[in-house]
Amino acid sequence: MGDMDKSFSLLKQNEGESGWKIISQQERITKKDFGFFEHREMVLGIGAFLIGVWFAAKGMNLGGIILGGILIFGVKKLRVGLTFFGVLIVAFLMGWFRYEVGLPFYDPGDLAYYHDESKSVVLEGIVVNYPDVRADQTKLTIKIDQLIRDKEVIEVSGMVLATVDRYPEYFYGDRLRITGTIKEPVEFDEFSYKRYLQRYGIHSVMYYPRIKIVEKEAVKDWKFYVFGFKAAIEDRFNQLMPEPQASFAAGLLLGSRKGIPAELMQDFNTSGLTHIIAISGYNITLIIVFVSGMLRFLAKRWQTIIASIVIIVFVVLVGGTAAVVRSAIMGVLSLWAIWFGRQAQVTRLLAITAGMMVMWNPFILVDDVGFQLSFAATCGLIYMSSFVENVLKKLKIYGYLPEIFSIREALLTTLSAQTLAVPVIISAFGRFSLIAPLANVAAVSFIPLAMLFSALALLGSYFWMGGGYMIAYVAWFFMELILQIAHWCAAIPGASIDF
Repeated sequence: MGDMDKSFSLLKQNEGESGWKIISQQERITKKDFGFFEHREMVLGIGAFLIGVWFAAKGMNLGGIILGGILIFGVKKLRVGLTFFGVLIVAFLMGWFRYEVGLPFYDPGDLAYYHDESKSVVLEGIVVNYPDVRADQTKLTIKIDQLIRDKEVIEVSGMVLATVDRYPEYFYGDRLRITGTIKEPVEFDEFSYKRYLQRYGIHSVMYYPRIKIVEKEAVKDWKFYVFGFKAAIEDRFNQLMPEPQASFAAGLLLGSRKGIPAELMQDFNTSGLTHIIAISGYNITLIIVFVSGMLRFLAKRWQTIIASIVIIVFVVLVGGTAAVVRSAIMGVLSLWAIWFGRQAQVTRLLAITAGMMVMWNPFILVDDVGFQLSFAATCGLIYMSSFVENVLKKLKIYGYLPEIFSIREALLTTLSAQTLAVPVIISAFGRFSLIAPLANVAAVSFIPLAMLFSALALLGSYFWMGGGYMIAYVAWFFMELILQIAHWCAAIPGASIDF
């Protein structure tokens, strides 16, 4: 599921215990507060700012009306004086202004200034992101610094997303010379590819240009070595396991989708299990729950410190993309906020983090479905977990869920997150998976085990390849169970509804 950036806010240290657990019903903030009343001016002010950004981008649509209605309801429910409406109006206008000033304006020094589908140009630049490898093609993010058109060399700045053949392979840091036409991303009736790429600072695309390598490994910064390590891990998984389990293991641990068959991705989409192979707060939640469970013998201070270090290492390992960084920032801040202060601070932290992220990049609020899912899922984690826990108990399911490897906590986390994410999924993808709750109940218990044994197989293989193979068989077993669950659930007639 998209970036559940703030999912650690459900984790709380139980008094007298050394392990982290999902906050129990008695320990949660009461339904009347949740921290909203104490910080109502801040929460409502940031909410007005976010709505201003939304209206600037979308205008008066259903989503904006719903958000506005929620804000008005909040003003009434939280007993804010009428004089505070002036502050809300200012915050709304600030959000509108922030979006407008963020819109790109091209001059001759920008690459996007030279969009022309009729003329071929020569560009030179550096591959600045990990290549997005698909089954039959690769997408390269290239930062351009030089353009040659009609024998004129022009110094420019900008990024282009180039779709190229699967082979030959290119890597981060390679300096390339590409020849083709620069195009503006297309606009569809119900989807704006231009705005989708705009959130990454990409305003140009090229399709299957001619490519010449000017210099291999022209840039060797920290990302070069991190991506090299990531590629080595993917290659090692391919040695330890067959496909698609090798790619699935890389997806669980690194968020990589390289080599995952299209039909398998379709099964994940239909069954509502896509979130398990998307680097997000969900992955980070599993990491924190697992690490804390393994370190129950330590004091909570050291659990918090070690868990934070593991999260940072994880972010570096996967390349530090914006979505992962958002997940990690919220995860670490929530972890430390809960350790230092009251639960109500989590609500304030959620509002501040969302506001700061949108202030930095206003396009993520409207055009980044991952951010929308992240925010909705986080609210589900914070405010709906008590409800989900009670439902599981009434259905006599909760008591049968094993606590080993924090499987019970992982399942409660997943189901709580999805309760409020469903409307976003329906709005963004026009699909609702009816089978998702059942699929998650069946599969989530095996995910921590698949991640654990995949990681052990990887580490063990560097000491003894034979031992790595033996552990990989165990990892293969749990991953095959998850894949079969996804396939069986997706095959059920009416598993998902398209809108």
